[in-house]
This record gives sequence, structure tokens and C-alpha cells, in this order.
Amino acid sequence: ATRAMTVIGGAGFSRTKRFDPAERLALIHNAKQRTKGIDVDALNAQVAEKAARNAAEAEQDRRYDQMASFYDKKLVALEQERREIQAELNRNVQSFRAEYQRKELRREYDLSDPTALRAEPPARVGDDDARIGASSLQRFDGEDLAAGERRRTQLAQQRAWCERRAAEKKAAQLAAEAADLAHAETVAAQEEYMNEAAAHHKAARAAFERSVAEENARLAQLKARRDAEAKAKEAELATAEAAKVESDPMINEDPAAAASAVAPGARVRVDHWKGMNYLQVRSINETVAAQREELEARRASEAAEEARRANASEQVRRALEQRAEQVEAFKREQRMAVLRAQNTQRAEKVERDATARSVLGVNTVEPEYFAQFGTSWR
Repeated sequence: ATRAMTVIGGAGFSRTKRFDPAERLALIHNAKQRTKGIDVDALNAQVAEKAARNAAEAEQDRRYDQMASFYDKKLVALEQERREIQAELNRNVQSFRAEYQRKELRREYDLSDPTALRAEPPARVGDDDARIGASSLQRFDGEDLAAGERRRTQLAQQRAWCERRAAEKKAAQLAAEAADLAHAETVAAQEEYMNEAAAHHKAARAAFERSVAEENARLAQLKARRDAEAKAKEAELATAEAAKVESDPMINEDPAAAASAVAPGARVRVDHWKGMNYLQVRSINETVAAQREELEARRASEAAEEARRANASEQVRRALEQRAEQVEAFKREQRMAVLRAQNTQRAEKVERDATARSVLGVNTVEPEYFAQFGTSWR
């Protein structure tokens, strides 16, 4: 497309932009202003767009910084956890090594054991040592060549000691039998004395029990006589008391005695009133039962109302959660829309810059521009 040019000072030139010939000549000789020109509104728009872009980039950088800080803290925590797990594994390995992989438990430890010589057995541990063969006969200092004679001597000493112990045991047995015989005679004498004492005690006890029985019989007769007299007196007193009770209106709790003279039937005398009759008690019980049923009904109603309010609260909570999810989805859509708009603006800027470099940056002066000088007078 061919870009139309406005001839300075021509018919299409604004009256507010007309210059004097000297100013017009200075403008012509200013190659920078003649070839590029100045568009203040476009520059202001570019400045505003760049400021908005810088603000958006700063906000995006801030969010990236926050996200980087969060992931950095998360990585630090994970690294700390990994180090703790690794330290625990290392401790377990060291414990296993200290318990099951010690140096002295190795298969080849005998090759480097510093105490091997001290732990070796002697060259011969006895005449029946399996390590000694036909060509290994040895004689050592300290061998007991008189073992047979010493054995016979020991047997004779043991025989003499056994005979002496047998004689001592026989003497002790005879002394024990003599002591048992003397003890038996003493026990027999003691039993005879105890039998005689028991017989005397039994006779005295029988005489005492007879006297006690006779005294108890006398006391029983006396008690029976007193009991009969007491029962007769109690019967007489009971008869008198029954007659008194039957004739006493206070004891019989006569309702007429508690009637108030001021308001009969409505008030009672407190000092004479003995309580309500069964009709009044039944009426109160019926009232209490009705009040209990009313209370249970009111509690059931309150429980139903509480359940209804809880259900309404749950519905409101669910609605708020749904609304929050919708708001979050709207925010995500807005962020995606802003991101798409930024991407579109970036693409438009790239295209606009390319167009400015290829079209607007080229300002060639045609021959007609110089030919028009001197052709008009004002």
C-alpha cells in the first residue's frame, strides 16, 4: 500500500501547522526531524503501555518470587527430613556393624588375632590327647609316677574314716534309744497325772452345771411370771391407747378439723392440716404427668427446630462453598484471560515494531517535494 504524503503548506495542510518560509527552510534542513518526525500521542501511549507492562511483569515477578520462596522452604524441609532419615539409617548401619560385624567375628580373624598365641592350648593336655600320635611321645616334669601307691593309701584312710564314723553313729543311736525310753516313761507318768486331774475336773464341772441348771430353772419361772404380768399390762395400755386414737380427731387426720373458718373449701388451717387425700394426690400426679408430656413435646419441637436450623446452616455452608468455588473458577478464568491478552499484546507489539521498522522508519523525500517550492505565494 502506498502511504499518502501531506505537502507542507498545501491545501491539505492544517492552518495551525503553517510555518514561515524561514522556519520551513530550517525544518527542511533538519534531516532528523524531516525523516522521522515526532508523534507525541503515540509516544505517550507507548509509555503508558510500557508502564502497564512493567507493572504486570513486576506483579508476575512478585508471584514467581513468592512461589519460589514457598518451594524453597518446602525443599529445605524435605532436605532436612531426608538428612534425618539418612542419619537414622547410618545409625542403624553402625549399630548393626557394632553388633554383628565386629572384627573378632570375621572368618579370617584368626590370621590377624593378636592374642592367638595366648589362646593356644598347651602341647599336651593329657595322656589321652587326640593330637598326640605314635611319634609324639613326650615326658614332662611334674608327672605323678606314684599314683597307684597314693591311691591305695587314700583308700586305706577312707576305710578307717568310715569305720570310725560307723562306730560314732552306733554310739549315738544307742544314746538316742536310751533317751527315748526315759522320755516315754516321763510321758506315761504325765498322762496318768493328767487323767486323774481330768476326772476331778469333770466331777466338779458336773456339780457346777447341776447348780447352774437349778438356778436357771428358778430364774425362768420368775421371768415367766414377770412376762405374764407385763403382757397383761401392755394389753391394758394398748386397749386404752386404741380407744384414745379412735376418739382423737387429730390422730385420725379428720379433714374437717383442718377446714378454715375464714374461707371454707379454699383455705386450711396449717396447724391442723395433715396432708392431701388420695383424690388430691391423684390430681397432682395427673397434672405432673401432663406437664412432663408437655415438656417432652416441647423438647422434641426444640430438637426438630435445632435440626432444621442445622440443616439450613449446612445448606448455607454448602452454598458458600459452591460460591467460593465459582469465584475461584472465575478468578482462574480472569487470570487466563489476562494472560491471553498479554500474549496477544506481545504479539501485536512485535508485529507493530516490525511494521514501524519496515514502513514508518523509512521517510524518503520524493522529487515533487522539492518541485513545489516557489510555485505558490501567500
